[in-house]
Amino acid sequence: MENRYKNLIMEFEANVKKLIAERNALLEENKTIKAEAARKQEELMQAHKEILDLRKECTLLETASGLGGSAESREYSKKHLNNLVREIDKCLALLNE
Repeated sequence: MENRYKNLIMEFEANVKKLIAERNALLEENKTIKAEAARKQEELMQAHKEILDLRKECTLLETASGLGGSAESREYSKKHLNNLVREIDKCLALLNE
């Protein structure tokens, strides 16, 4: 009878050790996944910034090419430049306050 209890206790201890080892492995895996997620988030932010920069550059190129192109493209460029001037005026007004 006593041998049976010893075997149950030993089996229980083995299971607890196994659970502790699995928990530690999962904690390490979780840490790795969090680090990878943070890295991916940073890459995403960089890509988003690059997209915004390229969009601005594209708009500027469209404006520049519109100045020498057809009447329609000149009109687009004129409107775009007027919008930029208005935006600058708003910024200057805010700075003067």
